[in-house]
Amino acid sequence: MWPVQGVIVQKTHITYPLSAAKMARIKSLFYSGNWQVYALPGYGPERRANPFTTFEAIPAQARYQFMLDNAEYFVRTFIRGPVCRGQIATDVIRDNFWALFQAPEHDLYITDPNYRGQATPLLAMPGQNDDVGSVLSLWHDYRDKRNEYEALRRDSYADVPAPSWSTLWAGNDNALLTIFRHFDSASVSKGLIGDVPQTMWLFDYPLLERTYYQLAVDFDVFGNVSHQAQTRLYFDLIRNGAEQNFLRLMPADSRDDYLDDWYQSGGKFKMWMDYESIDNDKPTALVLDEKDPKRDFAMQLLARYGELDARPDPINRCDGAYCSRPNIDPALQSAEQALSRLTSRPAAGLKVIDQLPEATLLRIETTSGKREVYSLLRNRAHSNVAFLLGESLRYQPGLDTITIFPGVLSSYPNFMFNIPAEQVPAFVDAMENAKDAHRFEKIVERWGIRRSHPQFWFYFHDLSRYVHQTDPVEEGVLDMNRYENL
Repeated sequence: MWPVQGVIVQKTHITYPLSAAKMARIKSLFYSGNWQVYALPGYGPERRANPFTTFEAIPAQARYQFMLDNAEYFVRTFIRGPVCRGQIATDVIRDNFWALFQAPEHDLYITDPNYRGQATPLLAMPGQNDDVGSVLSLWHDYRDKRNEYEALRRDSYADVPAPSWSTLWAGNDNALLTIFRHFDSASVSKGLIGDVPQTMWLFDYPLLERTYYQLAVDFDVFGNVSHQAQTRLYFDLIRNGAEQNFLRLMPADSRDDYLDDWYQSGGKFKMWMDYESIDNDKPTALVLDEKDPKRDFAMQLLARYGELDARPDPINRCDGAYCSRPNIDPALQSAEQALSRLTSRPAAGLKVIDQLPEATLLRIETTSGKREVYSLLRNRAHSNVAFLLGESLRYQPGLDTITIFPGVLSSYPNFMFNIPAEQVPAFVDAMENAKDAHRFEKIVERWGIRRSHPQFWFYFHDLSRYVHQTDPVEEGVLDMNRYENL
């Protein structure tokens, strides 16, 4: 009997590049310095809880740079890994945000041994003790340690030069990442995709290492409810820390206003109860528009680091008459120009968003037989994402938007439309005029690929062929279990 070969599925296919150049890079990071190991680390709960003490002998600069070199991989291990599956797990993050990284030469944990010595004991993470009866006491202990660290970080960074553009790491195309949440799953991509998001994250070394260890290395997929709860609750603190790191780049007098926007309603109580206060005194060295510093920061970021951006995104960030990518089939240019009318608009003025699932794929085919696949993602707005339960109570449906981008940006497509390129303007017109479910039904009847469609399997498998042609390294079979029959 011939052995059955395994099938690679995209949702668990997380690749790490290996090459002679990679090996040379790793050797230069870890073997170029004269550092010594005097005792091997143990395997007990205390060692598992704090990698900063466990691997203290290895230079922090090497550890951080190793992660930065392939930041997309490390972020993907938890954003698309088993820890980020299920609504309760994923509702700790916004539906779309950008992630940036602090340059090692501006990271006090790397450059200041005294600061590193003070910070290290405070960076331990929960989840090693899975006693159900101790969940709350463990949470309080680790929350208090984390907040003590945040206070130390805030006060220490107040004594160093204000953050500037050199604060951001720009070593390769892993420096700019976009994360999308699709209700009960999530994905990460290189580059800055979509309109300027409501929130952005800035990882420094202690935050990136803790995130990876808490959500990948130490996460037990078979852990009991105590382990799962502790992991989820600590990730809430990680998100808040990344947001606070980013806000230090904003003008000091704008930071409280941004936090108030990100933590509305009950989120204000959570800020008072569980989060350390932000530094709203130390100025930034960035020169930003006072009216909208976050958007101005984003525009300057794109201008300064555009060469690191994976692909331009004129569909979602159209800043002129042309809202399509250059140097593509003219028919697809016209299609993208029309699709741009749907992006970055709140659902209050584009009612069809209310009818859309989380991740829809648009298969657009030209008369010459070429086809492009676009992801149409629904970005749900929330008053805050600070609580474990009751997500629907925090929805702000009138503020939902959609992002449209070339490629397959979800392992779990919810629906698909097949649209001839010349009909895309008609499709967009219909979407703009679909004020209710009845009109949306007409769109589905004309262009939708339901499970009952006679060519369903051709179109569904064509998605895999498309990924094979455009990104063969990341190729994997898509999961159709969440495909809806709209």
